[in-house]
Amino acid sequence: MKKLSFILVMIFSVSSVFAQKSKVTGAQNYLTSGKLDKAKEAIDEGIQHEKCVNYPKAYLVKGKVYQGIFESPLPAYKNLEKNPLDIAYVAYLKALELDQKGKMLKPVKAQMTNMIPDYTNEAVNRYNDKDYLGALAAFEKVLEIESMDFFKDNPVVDTIVIYNAGMAAQKAEKYEKAIKYYKKSIDYKYGGAKTYAYLSKVLKAAGNEKEAVEYIHKGFELFPNDSDMLVELINYYMFGGEPQKAADYLDKAIALDPNNATFYSAKGQLYDKMGELDNAISMYKKSIELDPKAFIPRYNLAIIESNKVSKHHQEVNEILDAKKYNEAIKEVYAEYEKVIPYFVSALEVKPGEKNTLLILKEIYFKLRNQKEAYLEKYNEVKAQLDNMQ
Repeated sequence: MKKLSFILVMIFSVSSVFAQKSKVTGAQNYLTSGKLDKAKEAIDEGIQHEKCVNYPKAYLVKGKVYQGIFESPLPAYKNLEKNPLDIAYVAYLKALELDQKGKMLKPVKAQMTNMIPDYTNEAVNRYNDKDYLGALAAFEKVLEIESMDFFKDNPVVDTIVIYNAGMAAQKAEKYEKAIKYYKKSIDYKYGGAKTYAYLSKVLKAAGNEKEAVEYIHKGFELFPNDSDMLVELINYYMFGGEPQKAADYLDKAIALDPNNATFYSAKGQLYDKMGELDNAISMYKKSIELDPKAFIPRYNLAIIESNKVSKHHQEVNEILDAKKYNEAIKEVYAEYEKVIPYFVSALEVKPGEKNTLLILKEIYFKLRNQKEAYLEKYNEVKAQLDNMQ
């Protein structure tokens, strides 16, 4: 009787193992027929059984199912799992880990080959959705897969992915990783001047000012006619207390691209900073001529003209003689009227810009007793500003 019980237990155990492995087979069949929901349900149940925990094929099938969920164009299937590609990747690695006979190498390699474009697409989608950390992780997964042993016979240097990983890391403010990937891109001579420009930015953001400047100059030496490198040099010297060097590089930039309104606007700002207002005005006007929709040169031009009148107003306020003061203040009010169109022009290209409205409000307030229309304008602008709060 005891012997019969033992045979019954053995039969039950074999049946149990078979039942669980049949779930794996069922998952494969559902996958083949495109029923991903049923495939997921079957593999999730089957793989949990203790007899399937160390079964390599179960993990291969799990990887295929979850990769299928990622690749499916149907929302009903895509929504079955939030990060199916990562689950598939881990499952394939587990299949390789458990494989004692080398049976998994070929099918896993085939699936991993398909995961390269899958993860690339995932990275691009996340980047476009501004999920820069997610994009970086996906780009790094591509590089990780490409470095696996079974791809070493045909090694791939995926320069596009390396460069894009740098961009994603920069956007995610993971500066050390951005530095690593941009330097790799430079090693492979990928990205041209932009790589040097971006690398200098992340080095500066990471607090390595000295190395940042070195790469700006290296990039300029290699790409002396590239506007990206010129812009970096201009910005560095413009905001670094060496305006003359910035001016020299701006002249080079303008010579290379004489119709670039931004360069004239930047030179206007440089002259503005140096106190050469006539030259600044000339540059701002040229910038507006080339790009009628540019806001910055219009706004800066308005500020210069407004500051001139404010300075004159302060001088007039020092006049003690009442008659002379009354005559002089009329001139000041007339000058304020001439300034108004500059700010109105700036608002035309950037409606509702707060700083422009604030200055206009002040001017209209000063002129409120000169013409009733200015009091009305003052009330209009004040109401607009109040609605912004």
